[in-house]
Amino acid sequence: MSVAGGWRQEGEVSMACRIWLVGSDPVVGGELEGWLTAAGFTTERLSHAEALSRLGATRPRVDRVVVDGGSHSGSLELLPHFRAAGVPVTLLLEAEDLLAVELGLQRGASGFLIKPFGQRSLEAALAMPAGELSAPSGGYFPFRTLEDVTGLSQLVAGLCPESEMVQIALSELMLNAVEHGNLGLGFVRKGELMSCGAWRNEVERLLELPEHQGRFAFLRVECRPREIRFLIRDQGDGFNPDPYMQLNPLRSVEPHGRGIAIARMLAFPDLVFLDGGRCVEGVVRREAHLNLAA
Repeated sequence: MSVAGGWRQEGEVSMACRIWLVGSDPVVGGELEGWLTAAGFTTERLSHAEALSRLGATRPRVDRVVVDGGSHSGSLELLPHFRAAGVPVTLLLEAEDLLAVELGLQRGASGFLIKPFGQRSLEAALAMPAGELSAPSGGYFPFRTLEDVTGLSQLVAGLCPESEMVQIALSELMLNAVEHGNLGLGFVRKGELMSCGAWRNEVERLLELPEHQGRFAFLRVECRPREIRFLIRDQGDGFNPDPYMQLNPLRSVEPHGRGIAIARMLAFPDLVFLDGGRCVEGVVRREAHLNLAA
């Protein structure tokens, strides 16, 4: 059963999927091929030139492409060709390569994965929806851990004006997706953990439980001429966000419970929750298109 909004649950990636691995160095390519072959995928490793030749010769027999590259490689030049052929692309990026994120979004990458990553993260990235190829520039990023939240929020916030404020707002919402959504950590229990300084250790423990190791949340980033839209989805049971949309004086002594209100104040005044609280969308306005490639 697919989760609402197009995400597949863990284990629902089609094992018949045919995947090209393009532009990887031999070590990285071999590791990716080993992971995917073991998971039941059919893979083929191609150079940039070989991939272009296949695209130009006939309709490619491939379901998805994994492109290893950044802003200083030729990999990004391939993206419009894959988009024109109707083939979704997952782009592998270095942790601080903001330019590759922007160019990847502009040129049609539908999914992104930040290095370093493991086999489960790769499979999660391939389970993300391909999206409509005619839709505004946007792509999906999987995340699971506290470190993922920090690194990913810092990276994509760089697309926005007042990036520091956006980063704080995003991290609050992404943390909610991890701890409350995917891990099911309740408000009262979090308060107990924070009061004794055990919150982080407990989150790390929960993340390592077998039932949680394959549970990812997803961030969609969509760039438009006058705005950037962020959509965050978790795989939890949902919740009622209404009590948390504004700062509540009655909870002023609590060490937590203000993240959503803070996100609204700092960056997302029009924050909208969807699908019973499992999905949240925020929009950042910008006066003009930010072009990092200029």
